[in-house]
Amino acid sequence: MHLTVQPVVPTDFDTAKHLYGPETGDVVAPLCAAIWHVDPTDTATAKHRAEWSCQQQKELLEGAPTAHVVKVVDTDAKPGEEIVAIARWHEYKRGNEHIGDLELIGRKDRDDPATWPEGLDRDFYLGFCDEAYSARRAWMGEGHYWGMSTSNTPFLTTIVTREPLRKHGAGSMLLDWGLEQAKKAGVPAYLEAVPQAMGLYAKHGFRDVGRHVTDCTPFGLPGVSFEVARMRADP
Repeated sequence: MHLTVQPVVPTDFDTAKHLYGPETGDVVAPLCAAIWHVDPTDTATAKHRAEWSCQQQKELLEGAPTAHVVKVVDTDAKPGEEIVAIARWHEYKRGNEHIGDLELIGRKDRDDPATWPEGLDRDFYLGFCDEAYSARRAWMGEGHYWGMSTSNTPFLTTIVTREPLRKHGAGSMLLDWGLEQAKKAGVPAYLEAVPQAMGLYAKHGFRDVGRHVTDCTPFGLPGVSFEVARMRADP
């Protein structure tokens, strides 16, 4: 296995649509995977989920000028299976004033039923995103970098490694890429993580600066909550 970091181009997501199932793994966006559960033996639904998620990521890459999407590829892999991991960093211009707008590109009409596939809880998905983006404006904005026209704020919105190819350092390579951009700009980098992943991010210099808990009761899941840690790495 020979791994290297490269920029993602839209056609990469056309290729990634064909990666799914327990033997191959997929690059479905983590939030989509968390909300849209798939039985490992249900290849038809796994295929549908991979196609839908990759299409959303492709449209976002094409439509969001602040999105920087990078991949780790295995140059020794057979054609069509080179992509090991993908990360999307958003570079928010002028502090965080665009938070919440650009991430929604690629989700089409949020009120159009045709946009949302069966199996994905639309209300939970959008409710969590709306709540997180609104809170993000505050917790990222309160500080020295708020409103500085020369500061671009890198935020890791997505990172995923195909499951059979984990533990080879691909995720760390994508984190290091984003942190290097932040270091060059002299600004902090941010992300939100499920608590189980905090250890990896801490090894790369991210520190816990708070938590965001979404009450899932309004989405038909009484007594259930979804927690993410807010993390920041200073240059």
